[in-house]
Amino acid sequence: MKPALVKSVIFRWITLVTLAVLPAYPLYAKRKDDVVVMQNGDKFTGEIKGLRYGELEFKADYMKDSVYLDWKKVVLLQSKDAFIVALTNGLRVTATIRAATDKKEAGEQFAIVAAESAATVSPSSVITIEQQENSFWNQLTGSITYGLGFASGNNSANSSLGADVKFDTAKNSVWLATSSQVDTQKNATNTNRFTFDSQYGRALTTRWIAAGLFSLLKSNQQDLALRSTYGGGFGRKLILTDRTTLLAIAGAAYSHETYHVPAGTEASRDNAESLFGITFSTFRFGTLDISSQSFLFPSLTDPGRFRLSSQSRLRIELIRNFTWNLQLYENYDTRPPINAPKNDLGVTTSVGWTF
Repeated sequence: MKPALVKSVIFRWITLVTLAVLPAYPLYAKRKDDVVVMQNGDKFTGEIKGLRYGELEFKADYMKDSVYLDWKKVVLLQSKDAFIVALTNGLRVTATIRAATDKKEAGEQFAIVAAESAATVSPSSVITIEQQENSFWNQLTGSITYGLGFASGNNSANSSLGADVKFDTAKNSVWLATSSQVDTQKNATNTNRFTFDSQYGRALTTRWIAAGLFSLLKSNQQDLALRSTYGGGFGRKLILTDRTTLLAIAGAAYSHETYHVPAGTEASRDNAESLFGITFSTFRFGTLDISSQSFLFPSLTDPGRFRLSSQSRLRIELIRNFTWNLQLYENYDTRPPINAPKNDLGVTTSVGWTF
């Protein structure tokens, strides 16, 4: 597949997903009169930025930078703005937050009020609080990473560049990621690897989601000019806490492969496949973020063949928004359609910036 065609496919996929989620995305003007009260009696008035990994991000007009408050020590939270609130029971809802003042709500700190319902919850049942930003672009989160290595012994150099972005609403989630790696060595053939991954999820119930994926892989290591994979299925959230998530997915997929082969040999293959996947993430010790996802593709067109696509990342926060990253990837094929290496395995290190 030619580079121009690859770009066209990626652009069309991003446009399709964007059009699917934008109609459900409302616009809000953020208020600056949110109230937070701590256990020691300290009271803050300003803007609630969000809650993640047990830290409530808050900024008042008189603060130069946001402060991060221990969620366990927050005794009252109140806002007239709408937030996306995620609970441990799997519910994600767009709601306003107010103080829980009813005597029957003793021991509870706040209530979430959605358009169709209201519920009083305790802080321990809240996983995340995300702002409903006043523009689509401000709602995006993601990261950019870059790594560079050099060895004088064999005059080899390698570089890696990666980026990912995520967009969430109460019902929809979109994740896009891309990476590029180049390895050069004196008196040896240069190798390169390119990936593009996208995933879409829509909540069906508090625990079940409908999922779709699209990915591209180019790998000189496996003589793979390009593999495009389209898949869909259903997923269930097996673990859901403020620090750890585990999601299992099952469905079906279709892949189209083009290999670098000698002239006169068929270079393309089409495959119908089953799809089984696991995605996992956890946050520990205040700065350590571990995430992993693995997908198994048993072939239906070529029984006995299966592919494994796996990538894991360890991210350590150095200072706010700047990280050190260790990434492990593997693409394994039990029976490539040509005489090519079965495995493409690698490790990269990089520094990154999150937004």
